[in-house]
Amino acid sequence: MGLRICLYVLLLAFASCSSCKKELTTEDLVAQLPPATQTGANTFGCLIDGKPYVPNGLTGWSTNYSPIYGGYMKVNLQSIPEPTKYDVFVRTYSSSIQKFHIYLRNVKTTGRYSLNFNTSPTEFRPNNYGAYFIVDGNNQEQQYLTNSQNIGYVDITKADTTNYIVAGTFSFKAINTQTGKTIEINNGRFDVKDAQ
Repeated sequence: MGLRICLYVLLLAFASCSSCKKELTTEDLVAQLPPATQTGANTFGCLIDGKPYVPNGLTGWSTNYSPIYGGYMKVNLQSIPEPTKYDVFVRTYSSSIQKFHIYLRNVKTTGRYSLNFNTSPTEFRPNNYGAYFIVDGNNQEQQYLTNSQNIGYVDITKADTTNYIVAGTFSFKAINTQTGKTIEINNGRFDVKDAQ
């Protein structure tokens, strides 16, 4: 009788242990992102509300989108007062219908660039912003954008205006102005070359 009880207790302990899953730490999640490099490797990754995001590209009806486009704009429009060739634009596409934008004006050196402006991605030469877009279950695009209350930063770690390589790390909070929902983006990194 005592042996049966002992076996029953051991069986219960084993069953409860086998149903436990190891909780992933932030380090485990960050390890799923590409490394923070400075070589123009065209990589991008971050945590969105604690979940890893690494773009993998998107196939559309008539166009295939690479996972990441980005770098210095390489445009110097004489018709506007300030040239755009030092502006940085990074955008990503993912098959899960997610995309990112990071836009920074006048990046000539390494350092911290704030994302704390009320701006819009549809403006010509907008102020610095970070944005995340996802298509919901109703096939509607939900846009999360930084503004003067939902802020963040990009730390530029490489600003090579000769070879058009720009790399950095980023973190920001963004809001969907239609729903009021906010998201947290952190542990972000990108290493890009040749925006077109």
